[in-house]
Amino acid sequence: MRIKCLHGFFIFEETSIGQVSDFVRRFGFSIVPYSGRYTFESLSETPNYSIKGKSLLGNVALKNFEGEPWEVFEKNELVYDFLRDLVVPISSIMQETEIIQAGNRFVSPGLILPGSSTDAGRVKDYSAWYSRDTLRFLYSEVSYV
Repeated sequence: MRIKCLHGFFIFEETSIGQVSDFVRRFGFSIVPYSGRYTFESLSETPNYSIKGKSLLGNVALKNFEGEPWEVFEKNELVYDFLRDLVVPISSIMQETEIIQAGNRFVSPGLILPGSSTDAGRVKDYSAWYSRDTLRFLYSEVSYV
């Protein structure tokens, strides 16, 4: 299964039938259909705009902006904290993680929480593959704030 974390907003894509249900069963996350793919249930109603000073998923919007939900997250410095099931400012994430180069990929223990600190900075985006056969996450792209 392919996992895209775009500025702290998640999109899951099945590459074979049953991957999402296996992932949900294994990790207990609530994942729902979203624009032909899947996302966390808490992100499924994310607006495609923000108005400065108004409420945005339990936070105060920093910018007036219209665009894709992940662009709204980026402009307002927000990420989805799947451990707490909350949308939070990226600066509020205190978790540290290690990302190790493994050939032309990266590995990290478990799914990376956006906003996690590494030696390279705070994780902002990534592209990962989850293998239900090996129960591992392999990351092909990681970018930082």
